[in-house]
Amino acid sequence: MNSFYQNWELDQGLPMVIHRSKDLDFYPHFHAEVEFVYVKSGKIRVGVNKESRLLGQGDMAVIGSNDIHYYDSRGLGSVIYIVIFHPEMIGKAGGWPSGVRFDTPFICGRQQDLAPLIRPLLERIFREKRDALPGHELFIQASLSELCGTLLRRLEFTDLPSAQDEADPGRERIQQILSYIENHYPEDLSVETISSHFKMGPSYFCRMFKKNVGMNFKTFLNTIRVHSAKRKLENSGTSITEIALECGFGSIRTFNRVYRQFQGHAPSEFRKEMK
Repeated sequence: MNSFYQNWELDQGLPMVIHRSKDLDFYPHFHAEVEFVYVKSGKIRVGVNKESRLLGQGDMAVIGSNDIHYYDSRGLGSVIYIVIFHPEMIGKAGGWPSGVRFDTPFICGRQQDLAPLIRPLLERIFREKRDALPGHELFIQASLSELCGTLLRRLEFTDLPSAQDEADPGRERIQQILSYIENHYPEDLSVETISSHFKMGPSYFCRMFKKNVGMNFKTFLNTIRVHSAKRKLENSGTSITEIALECGFGSIRTFNRVYRQFQGHAPSEFRKEMK
């Protein structure tokens, strides 16, 4: 599967990952695993489906199975905890939450009384995973169950009709579009070509994409291209001009302009820092 439907390399006996991340940037993507985000310090913009929020210290986000989400730290600075786990760890064969939808994926402001309950659970999961002492799998599973139970008990949610508890055709379509763009971003993509491929009018496609992803098509495409270029700059000896062309930029001039716009510095400066 591609990186949008991310198959994390999870241990079969303990299908979860937890890590601290600094100044995280990642383009819109989705996966079957549940994801919890807790801002330990600083600020970061997080988008989940059709909402986005600037989160600060003590704020959290709950990302359910197959929710489209992204992280944007440009111009900001943050340290966050991220927990990603398969729903089977809490006894759910399918996705979580099932049968309900939280009114908002963000926990902040008036819901800040949740932070003292959630933070110790995340810190315990982090410690148990890091130290891997005998029995750590049981402590992690217990903490995850308590975390999910606390959220279901304390957050407001809406019951879903049984028909909606299955696949959402609108979400499936946007997931198909995201996957298509990731597979074809080196090509000469435009609103016209991709809307035609998915049998939509260009204007409707633009409105639908912005509404569901939280950014316009061109910004999303450039985000993927810059992300790919940054990996190549860091991990290969390929020339900057070749990298620009491999990632879908029509010229080195365009590449330099877009890369600087997203990263705050030129690609040549980044490569020098890596040496």
